[in-house]
Amino acid sequence: MTENWLPITEYSIKHKVSVSTLRRKIKTNEIKFSFSEGKYLLLDEPMMTHTNHRPSLNSDQGMHQKSVSTTTAAEPQAAVLQSSTGSLDGPILTAANKLLVELKRAYTQILQEKEEQILHLKEEAADLKTLVRVLESENERLNGRGRSVHVDFNN
Repeated sequence: MTENWLPITEYSIKHKVSVSTLRRKIKTNEIKFSFSEGKYLLLDEPMMTHTNHRPSLNSDQGMHQKSVSTTTAAEPQAAVLQSSTGSLDGPILTAANKLLVELKRAYTQILQEKEEQILHLKEEAADLKTLVRVLESENERLNGRGRSVHVDFNN
């Protein structure tokens, strides 16, 4: 019997299970999966057959033929591509790791820039609130002065 592997979205549609549930089950190793070419693949079986799946280190039962080591979403660096003979493709892995480091650096830089923008906008909002308070008090003072002028001619 040949095993059929599906991407998460296709499995979700076919078996009527949410993608977030599938990702959670991958993270906790409760479902048979493989990680290949940057995508998680799930064994095309109903969820019942996957229940309490805990892959053993000595068994490659349920793993894709040309596939990869089992990994979780929390450990993206642990994914190691392997060829069908099981040997590591060093240059590909090195390039992938360099790209991962570069992406992390870019992401960190963008986060820092966004935090600086948020601080700047908070300062501007505080300045605008102060200006509104000053203008409202000035408006009240001017309106108050016009009403308080009252001349009593009977005295």
